[in-house]
Amino acid sequence: LAEALAAERFDAGYTSTLGRAIETAAPVGERLGLEFERCSWLDELRLPTLEGRTAEEVAQFFASARARDLEQWWDGMPPGGESFRHLYERVSGGVEALLSSSHGMRIHSNSGFRLWHPPEEDRRLLVVAHEGSISVILSRLLDVEPVSWAFVRFSSYWAAITRLVTVPIADGYAFSLRAFNEIEHLRPLGLPPGGRRG
Repeated sequence: LAEALAAERFDAGYTSTLGRAIETAAPVGERLGLEFERCSWLDELRLPTLEGRTAEEVAQFFASARARDLEQWWDGMPPGGESFRHLYERVSGGVEALLSSSHGMRIHSNSGFRLWHPPEEDRRLLVVAHEGSISVILSRLLDVEPVSWAFVRFSSYWAAITRLVTVPIADGYAFSLRAFNEIEHLRPLGLPPGGRRG
């Protein structure tokens, strides 16, 4: 991942507070000379504790959770897990606050859709996070209707690259998805297929 991004410029980097995201960001930051700010709003959906369960029990837990009616998915994975509704509020609020307060972007509504006003100078941000939080960021910035299964809609491989840019439209700018789940840099490792998703 670090080599794939080595020739690019980023003005700021953000990662979740979870170890796996911090460990992924570390060689990228070292290669690019970029400091990553840790943001708890980027953390993955908080699951109930599965400690002490066998691999089969964990697999059964997730299979049962995925088999529920979609309306129940909003409640997360009880007992003790964070609701997807809360994840959506946490991450969408976090990304909008980051873009508006730290990077000078303004938002306004046009015909019921959110349009953005980026600052004059080009800003490139790098986010290292998780399938759940990335799926919410994509849903929010692309103005896609929120669904409780967004992490299935925007499922990607670990260390894959997804790119968003702002493009002029009407009286503002909209986010455009320019690349999703880029994995060419993983192929020399034999991944995927056989790679882990998340």
